[in-house]
Amino acid sequence: MQEDAFISTPILPRYFFYELFEQVFLDVVKTISPDFYTFSYLGSSVENRSIYGIKLGHGNFKILAWSQMHGNESTTTRALIELLQDDNLQELLSGISLYIIPVLNPDGLQAWTRNNANNVDLNRDAQELSQPESLILKDAIDFFEPDLALNLHGQRTIFGVANSSMASQVSFLVPAFNTQKDVNDNRVQAMHLVTEIDKTLKLEMKAAIGRYDDTFNPACWGDYCQSNGIPTILFEAGHNSNDYDRTEVKGLILSSLKTVLRTAAVQQAYDTDSIVFQYESIPPVIKNYTDILLRNVPTVTGIKNVAIMYYEQPTSNGRLEFIPMIYAINDSTIMYGHRVIDVSAINYYDHDLFIFDDHVVYSESLKISSFTK
Repeated sequence: MQEDAFISTPILPRYFFYELFEQVFLDVVKTISPDFYTFSYLGSSVENRSIYGIKLGHGNFKILAWSQMHGNESTTTRALIELLQDDNLQELLSGISLYIIPVLNPDGLQAWTRNNANNVDLNRDAQELSQPESLILKDAIDFFEPDLALNLHGQRTIFGVANSSMASQVSFLVPAFNTQKDVNDNRVQAMHLVTEIDKTLKLEMKAAIGRYDDTFNPACWGDYCQSNGIPTILFEAGHNSNDYDRTEVKGLILSSLKTVLRTAAVQQAYDTDSIVFQYESIPPVIKNYTDILLRNVPTVTGIKNVAIMYYEQPTSNGRLEFIPMIYAINDSTIMYGHRVIDVSAINYYDHDLFIFDDHVVYSESLKISSFTK
């Protein structure tokens, strides 16, 4: 790596224009030893933005990782950029060839939307292959023939984990390969890697690790890969407390990726029952959180609990504006908030809690207002 390359390369914020991503990504690639990587232009998005791939290392065990197929899920992309700058990258990839598609949905990234420019959820397009971005991913899978697939995502702030008051800071899924959700050697291999991540992250996390439901859906890419014999792990970068730029979670995703790279190519015998038990001991994610939970709010119809969520709106200068809006009132499933305010226990000016026609909330005394990151 060139001297001071990491320091001189801009750090991507939570939201960024695709042009900034291209600049940062291409600058980072230039810092990697030329004999260690192969750079590829894979094709174009609906709105004609370039989609890139990079293959690193020369090992026999092949890992394919793709990020931001949902445009408003950037944390894993940022973690991948930092992985490429890691001083120990070549050591991490000993025995491994790693193929990365850092942004599969550049149009969704630019607009900060889940879907692509044709309003299609790319993660439901594995069968129809109706979008150019889906065809690019299919071609990469067919060409690279990975031994392991990493499907990298981000999740909303609404998730906690079962039987806990903690938020889901990072979550994982080993997808099924059939409707019966049977466990075969490929799933056990992926489950083993998730349990290794779990052991690593428990030393670093301030919140909880969650596990997603594995109901089989052949339209999803993880299920598609598993049903075609490719062990697959779906990553979900979550949220905790006031980490709205997802800096803490980005570090956890980076640590998770490094754990996979250190472990995946190691040949070993698996105790299937033990691994399945450990994997299924990770608590399932549930929708029991909100950004701000106001408890005991007096209203004309009685005392209410009010859940407020931030709507994320990209700004013209390349930042995200977080706009507080009413999400639910007296919803018993919403038990926790990343910020909880018991209105009955504090002095506040009830006349300055404003709820506008578009459901936007503002209160100076409760410090509820829009902010940017």
